[in-house]
Amino acid sequence: MTTPDNPLDLKSFEALVEWAVSYLHFKNALRVIAIACTPEIARSYLSSFSDFCTRYATEMKKQDILEARLPKEMLESIEAENSHRALLRQLLNG
Repeated sequence: MTTPDNPLDLKSFEALVEWAVSYLHFKNALRVIAIACTPEIARSYLSSFSDFCTRYATEMKKQDILEARLPKEMLESIEAENSHRALLRQLLNG
């Protein structure tokens, strides 16, 4: 399976999984590559890292609580900058 063009220059799904040797790498790949744009790749990637997924889901819940206190305009701006988070929430919670 190939991955979209990305700043990390990882061309295959296997290279992406091998590159993500730590939780920091795992999170960086989710953000930088925006793999959540393709649900199939996101689902496969997340299933390769079950421990990291649990930790990331917990962090997302905490982040959602913090962001809920922000003004609506700021929330919309955050969601626009991190559009992949909606799909990640759906994949992690369902």
